Amino acid sequence: MTRAGVQTLIPALVSGAVALLFGLPELFFVAATCAGLVLAAAAGVLLRPPLRIACAPARRRVPAGTPLAVGVRVSNGARRRTAPSVEIIDDSAEGTETVLSLPALPSGAALEERYCLSTERRGWRVLGPVWMEVTDPFGLARHRHRAAPRDKVLVWPRIDDLAGFAAAVEDATERRRHTRIVPGAETDLHSLRRYEPGDDPHRIHWPSSTRHRELLVRRFETVERPETLLYLETDADAATAEVFERMVSAAAGLATLAASAGGTVRLITRGGAEVRATGSAVPILDALAFVAQSRPEDLAAPLLPVGAARMILLAVVGDMAPHRPDGLPRFPGRRVILQFWQNEAPSSHRDVVAVGPEDSTALRWQEHLARRSGTAREREAPTAAAAAG
Repeated sequence: MTRAGVQTLIPALVSGAVALLFGLPELFFVAATCAGLVLAAAAGVLLRPPLRIACAPARRRVPAGTPLAVGVRVSNGARRRTAPSVEIIDDSAEGTETVLSLPALPSGAALEERYCLSTERRGWRVLGPVWMEVTDPFGLARHRHRAAPRDKVLVWPRIDDLAGFAAAVEDATERRRHTRIVPGAETDLHSLRRYEPGDDPHRIHWPSSTRHRELLVRRFETVERPETLLYLETDADAATAEVFERMVSAAAGLATLAASAGGTVRLITRGGAEVRATGSAVPILDALAFVAQSRPEDLAAPLLPVGAARMILLAVVGDMAPHRPDGLPRFPGRRVILQFWQNEAPSSHRDVVAVGPEDSTALRWQEHLARRSGTAREREAPTAAAAAG
């Protein structure tokens, strides 16, 4: 019952009692009419509207800070009854709970709407439960009916937009990107060639064969792609909670960057997590959605996977960690370290990208790429001059 309904019902009851006490039939009639109107409104809103409501998030995974769109489909299943206007309420919405206002729907009509929820923190984002609230035309009574159960969406960390690898990492990648044609190896499609006796008929590419009027077969290649080791420092003494969230966002950006090259990315943390992803960063982003800081006494030295000496190292650390990535293998010429410092900037190093409290990670990364590109050009200049001489 609304405030207006309470303000109508109480005076009506008082007036009815006074009318009975003093024998005033006119006053009793007015009081009974008002009380009956309120009770009829309350009974009307208790009846569930003939609405079918289905709610579904537009995406099951979304980066933090990206609004989450929730689609709502409403239909009136009654044959001859018009559904009243209702308010859609999501208990998980911030601020006002009302997310949609739906008009009256005639029989058989359907309506599709959507509303957005915030995703400020990584982890599970609970949606709902969703209710439809009915109010009588006079605004005297209001009642909620359950429309949809709870649901949840995985919120990834914010993903920093980082451009291509630094020059040393690119060089190491190219040295390991060795391509050779292997007859019969079903790996990546390389090209087409003419059919020769003994070729597998299943490899004939019929659309191209029809177009060129000769049999053409697929030729495959085996490509050895680089493997990237992504290290995230989770020591609670290494960074504050706010800085750690920036570190997780940077790790997400590096994972997306490395996976976009088509290679394998392996995430390890000081907390003991280890996740491997090939061709897509989704498994690593799922793991980063739940990664948390740990106390030093609960941490062990990170265990390197087999073959780590041949990998490219991308590390994200703080400035107070007792165990720095320098304790890991040096990865000469094949590493980049993002160090988030708080009190004192680290000494300049060709492999370290120093990110301060007020710095933009993407901007510092771009500056690092520019420095590495300039250094690479300076190294190539004497070689080119000697070749010209």
